[in-house]
Amino acid sequence: MIACRIAIAATALLMAFLPERGNAQTVPPPSSVEQDVADLRQEVARLREEIALLKQSLAAPASGPVSSLQAGVEVVQAQIAEQAQVKVESQSRLPVKIFGTIHSSTFLNRGAANWLENPNLVAAPTGDTEDRSFSSTLRQSRIGFQVDGATVGAWRVKGVLALDFFGGSPGFQTGQVMDLPRLLYGFARFESGNTAIEVGQDQMIIAPRDPFSLASPTFPELYRAGNLYLRVPQARVEQRVPTGRSSAFTLAAGIVAPIAGDFVASYTFVPPALSGERSGYPAVQARVGWAAGDETSTSHAEIGIGGHYGRRREEGVNHTGWATVVDVDLRVGRVGFGSEFYTGDQIAAFGGAIGQQARSHGGYVEGRFALTSRLVAAGGLGLDRVLDSSRALVPLGENQGRFGNLTFHFTPEVAAAFEYRWLITTPVNGEARRNHHTNWTLAYSF
Repeated sequence: MIACRIAIAATALLMAFLPERGNAQTVPPPSSVEQDVADLRQEVARLREEIALLKQSLAAPASGPVSSLQAGVEVVQAQIAEQAQVKVESQSRLPVKIFGTIHSSTFLNRGAANWLENPNLVAAPTGDTEDRSFSSTLRQSRIGFQVDGATVGAWRVKGVLALDFFGGSPGFQTGQVMDLPRLLYGFARFESGNTAIEVGQDQMIIAPRDPFSLASPTFPELYRAGNLYLRVPQARVEQRVPTGRSSAFTLAAGIVAPIAGDFVASYTFVPPALSGERSGYPAVQARVGWAAGDETSTSHAEIGIGGHYGRRREEGVNHTGWATVVDVDLRVGRVGFGSEFYTGDQIAAFGGAIGQQARSHGGYVEGRFALTSRLVAAGGLGLDRVLDSSRALVPLGENQGRFGNLTFHFTPEVAAAFEYRWLITTPVNGEARRNHHTNWTLAYSF
């Protein structure tokens, strides 16, 4: 624009001094030439002022439209630099996502806890007048990797591998701070439309949900007290059948490794063939569920029923294990509710019968309430009870768990929680044992 104005002014000045073609006698009067020169000088002075102002605006801190443009360029440049620093690639050039949690637990037990930072039953008294314990640990921290992007025909494939440090402590003088890694998840998942095939180690098919607790990521809340749980090698097929705009049936079935829950050795390099492996057959699990609403939305409802069938062979005798499980999860606005109920036999590996090979039934109920967008309160209770017909075979008859917690999210990645847990374990012959457990948790997820 400035250049055009200068060119127009220069052309006008030249035209004022040059005669018209074909008429050399036509010359403007002196007064007209002087006026044009004066106008030209004013225009040049005005253009100089505009150029000076433009130079000042470019040198000064940007504002307005120029500021927005420069800010946008700076943001893009920063994002490019950040991506160049954090980019992770596998050898196959597929993108790799790293995730994990730094998890700190500081705890106090006023009873004989079987696991100090995450107890699930009360151990036998040690003989001390007060079976108390206090300490802090980070062995519930975890790290994992997710690989996504591969395709096999119409199937999209992703892989997940996750570890924590709940695999035990070495036999060393300060082994408490040298916790060993443990495999949590490791599977490949093939997805195409509403169908999925998964092979690897993942949560059991029949028990997909757990009570809400930041303090117990290693073994979930109320394990061995009404909440069945196990991460187990498996091969399964899942099918989603839409029934409406936001509702669908979910069908899942598969075979799982015949883990019987009878591995009691302190350490062995090669897992032995125990009663589950000696059965010679995999276990079978299936679940049918119906869900309405997205799990991330303000309203959600889901109900499912699942079953388990397996075998184990001990001292030349075959034992049949089975379980039937019903689970429910509801959420409306700030309020949530979850529950699970089961009955079964020979399901010690899942926490049934308080981890004993016996017939039992149990379950839990849980409530959740979002006090604010950052503060969530949760509480519940659970029970696992060995049936009378099996009590002559095992030492423990009943295990109760009750809990309450408050969880505050400073950011989506940083959270802190306070939890109280009351466990009551009752032997078949003997008095009830009690443990009051409190836990202060800080978790930083990435």
